[in-house]
Amino acid sequence: MKHRYLGILPLMALVTAGWAAPEPAVLQNGVVRIQVLPDHGTISQINDLTGGTSLSCAVEQADNYALMLQNPDKSYIQILGKQQNVSELTNSGGTMQITWKAPLTDVSGGKHDIDVKMSIEAQSNGLAFGLTVSNRETAKVQEARYPVIGGWNGYGKPGTADGVLWVPTSNPTVMPLGAAFNTATFGYPGHSVMSFCAVSSPSAKRVAYFAPEDPVARHKNFRFETVSAGAEKDVQFSVDFHPFVPQGQTWSGPPVALRYAEGDQKQAGKIYRAWFSKTFGISQPEDNWIRRESFFVMTMFMLPEGTISMKFKDIPKWAKAAKEHGINSLQVSGWQIGGHDNGYPYYTIDPRLGTWDELKAGIAYAHKLGQKVYFFVNYQPAMLDAEWYKNELEPMREMGPNGELTWNAGWGMGTLWARMGNSKKMTWIDLSFPKYRKIIVDYFSKLAQIGGDGVHVDKMFPSAIEYNPNAPMSPDTATWEGAVILTKEIMTECRKYNPDWNMSFECNWDRMIQFGGATWWVGNQLATRAVFPENVETMGHYQPYDYLGLNNGIRGGHAIMVAPLNFSRGVDWKPFEGMADYYRDVKKIRDELQEAVFWGEVMGQTGIEFPDSLPGGIEYNTFRNQTTNRRVVVITNSTMSPVDLSLGSFTGGNKSARYHVPGKKARTVTLPATVSVPAERVVFLEEMEATR
Repeated sequence: MKHRYLGILPLMALVTAGWAAPEPAVLQNGVVRIQVLPDHGTISQINDLTGGTSLSCAVEQADNYALMLQNPDKSYIQILGKQQNVSELTNSGGTMQITWKAPLTDVSGGKHDIDVKMSIEAQSNGLAFGLTVSNRETAKVQEARYPVIGGWNGYGKPGTADGVLWVPTSNPTVMPLGAAFNTATFGYPGHSVMSFCAVSSPSAKRVAYFAPEDPVARHKNFRFETVSAGAEKDVQFSVDFHPFVPQGQTWSGPPVALRYAEGDQKQAGKIYRAWFSKTFGISQPEDNWIRRESFFVMTMFMLPEGTISMKFKDIPKWAKAAKEHGINSLQVSGWQIGGHDNGYPYYTIDPRLGTWDELKAGIAYAHKLGQKVYFFVNYQPAMLDAEWYKNELEPMREMGPNGELTWNAGWGMGTLWARMGNSKKMTWIDLSFPKYRKIIVDYFSKLAQIGGDGVHVDKMFPSAIEYNPNAPMSPDTATWEGAVILTKEIMTECRKYNPDWNMSFECNWDRMIQFGGATWWVGNQLATRAVFPENVETMGHYQPYDYLGLNNGIRGGHAIMVAPLNFSRGVDWKPFEGMADYYRDVKKIRDELQEAVFWGEVMGQTGIEFPDSLPGGIEYNTFRNQTTNRRVVVITNSTMSPVDLSLGSFTGGNKSARYHVPGKKARTVTLPATVSVPAERVVFLEEMEATR
């Protein structure tokens, strides 16, 4: 079916002449139905035919898209799609196409030589929206917001509006849609750790999944806004893209999906995971040795002011001490010119620490012990006072809107000079420049050539929008897609020399999961592991008597960075003797149960019944082996005395379990049972049979 509407004739004139307003254009399949008002192409209603929920708004609140133009003088112009007259609307083959031809009228009445086309495709579990913008103006199309969908304040079972918005920020954001809020925006990558949000309705037992399913790494904002029409209020959802479309070019945005399922945000996460896995792939623990190791030792060989903790010739002693306590993963930091967080991007050895041959020999020794060695590095930072930066790298730096630095700071890692406010100053280089990427790839491949097993990429948080006019990519993609391309190039080149080369990252960006599942730090991606059990966050452990801190990290399912004396010593540091033995005993159990407690699903405070209330100081977390479905409960005691704990059965009735206490032989228990949890220790209760 094909409709043509002459939007140039005012609707009121047509009504005055006795002409009735046209019926909404309808697109539907067996699961979803959408109504579009044909005069301005606004979305007035969407029905979830399977679940019975609907998104419905008044004609004056219906919306579709918006554009923001930036003039050469940096002034702005706004164009609202709901104010434009439709030029053409076609509806066939499960897809609706709506076209608005030039001139488009801005909110001040100005005319603009821009064409817009929106596509709406009915799919098996919802809808997918696309937008194409053809710009013939001197102004750039800086922002394109679509689809603007209203009716969310009424989401729920008919007659019951109980929709709750869930946004996967680091600590998930939860907002009842009936609550008053003006405009809330969440950037991805950046604020949101995954590129979707969900609205759950307890009354309808349904969830709506809203996501830009974008194969390109680019910055965008989720936008949630309360709008009014008289006394009526509504909540609109949309996604803001920042394409910066110049004159003479056409931009086609990625699909933005609205999908429905039975359940809550967990089911929305499953939809997102399926799309992510198909589009990018997911690095599995069995394919990534860094992700498999639940403990690693990290030592800064040299601090930025030149303090040396270790030299390359000390690696055998350092590695042996770790091995004696069950640790098979070693990370070398502060190895390059200038030491830790200094000298970037000179990723070559500092001669004060030794020679390439000494470093190579140290790696070989660790390999003989069955250990892996990887290196602390960065992608973007460059030292502002370096001659290399001044003479060659500066034109490739990231820029703010007015050409300013996007980063001008440093760390110093505990040096007195840095604590006085004089840390080494750095800024970010834009990874979209092929010349800079080759510099990094060449440096890292040297590590692979001498036997290095990988790198940890720190501070991997590019600027959201990059304004360097010479960048090879658009401002919204340059830093992000540049990081993806560079990582692919590193993996390809380094695996020529070491096929088991792997990487970890300090970031809260889920796209890195396609390369490796280990990230820093705990709290950056609390929501991510529920969708991607392959992902694990890292907890630093620095002090010799911090048993409670370690226990909490184990209960949380985190990777443990062993960094004695704040990164300055190895496991054989004398005050660490007792803690090092505890590492060994805990890790032995954790390795045995790793498919649940380290690789498995985090179930939280579920899965087991306690006949009595939990005693003070007792906390637990349940994990599930995704292959066998067997659960393991990790229990910690933060008190200074043993606690007798009454255990009920695993949920589902399983009564057979094994009880693991570090340093002791595991014993079989029949539930219900009472066990003793030692003071300041962690224990494990392993389900012996899978629950059906």
